[in-house]
Amino acid sequence: MTALFNDLQMLGLSPNQSQVYLVLVRLGAAKAGEIIKRTGMHRNLVYLALQELVEKKLISTSKSKKISVYKPLAPVRLLAEPQEKERIAKHVMEELALLSKRATSGQEIVVYEGVDEFRRYEQHLYASLKQGNTLRYLGISPQWHEIMGPSLEQELIGLQLGKNIKLKALANAVTHEQKEYVRRTRGLSEVRANPLVSSDTSGVAILEDRISIRSFVEPFFVVEILHEALAKNYQNYFDFLWKKSG
Repeated sequence: MTALFNDLQMLGLSPNQSQVYLVLVRLGAAKAGEIIKRTGMHRNLVYLALQELVEKKLISTSKSKKISVYKPLAPVRLLAEPQEKERIAKHVMEELALLSKRATSGQEIVVYEGVDEFRRYEQHLYASLKQGNTLRYLGISPQWHEIMGPSLEQELIGLQLGKNIKLKALANAVTHEQKEYVRRTRGLSEVRANPLVSSDTSGVAILEDRISIRSFVEPFFVVEILHEALAKNYQNYFDFLWKKSG
């Protein structure tokens, strides 16, 4: 093995993670099958290492024709691993100092980065909605279905049906995937086209007490803003556009 392979382990990567990471850096971007061929490792070990590297934010994952493609992120992220405990400690102190302010201001901003975080956020969002709530999407992308994947999308549909959640979405154009989602949610969802929704690369989900801004292009992310007055303003704007949409 090379000195670089050993150095990566000194920085906190396991031998399997180091081997997979080096192959991916050399390739630039690759599917799991190609990485398995290059490393000669068992496929289960490769998939595990890839998942761990994603969690360490050293690589990203996206879908191409429903197949995962992995890509290395900036190598400077390797520096984060030795400093992680110090960073977390500082973050905890900052959060504790802000707790009283947040309690009075009623505002909180949280960022979710990457496909896995995006999916976890959406799962948490649907699970947190109450019986009969309305979820508004100001801009929705066909990429949403690829990010969620069939299994999670079915889970979300089940939550929507079980809680009788109404979903209203405005899009630049209504796609086949969106029409299929409407069909599967049995009248609880509706998607309307509006030319003012100029792009399907981003969108805003609007709830009673918060909004979440989404990016449907790499790097995929969600920015959730807990702010009732802001959410109300977005609701009013959405409802105005909804009435004008066909």
